[in-house]
Amino acid sequence: MTPLRPITVLIFDDELHGAAHQYRLPQVELHVYEHADDALVHVQRQRPVLVLMDYSMRGEQSGAEAMSALHRLRQDGDLTMRLVAISRSSDSNRHMLAAGADDAIPKTHVRAYLERCVERIVLADRPKHL
Repeated sequence: MTPLRPITVLIFDDELHGAAHQYRLPQVELHVYEHADDALVHVQRQRPVLVLMDYSMRGEQSGAEAMSALHRLRQDGDLTMRLVAISRSSDSNRHMLAAGADDAIPKTHVRAYLERCVERIVLADRPKHL
């Protein structure tokens, strides 16, 4: 049986950047950035299946601005990534949804969300005869 390829996940969040080791999972190639200024470059280079974005963080660009740009990039290209807002504030998450996020979760649920996503992807890739 061939091993499953890891999925690429990008997180843009200044608070989670310092605790990135807590979000590492088997089957996940995780990259955590403390600002979203270079989000388009990272996404185009790494082609993630999942991008989690905070609303407010260090840097010149807000999470909503980055989310909007990623949403446009996804519409214009062949990227199939899922965009998820991860703010502590429900108002901030609403802004991110309006900017193009597919989903919004509280920041405290990031680890569980990642685990569920990985589980779904691994199950989908598993041969049907197992």
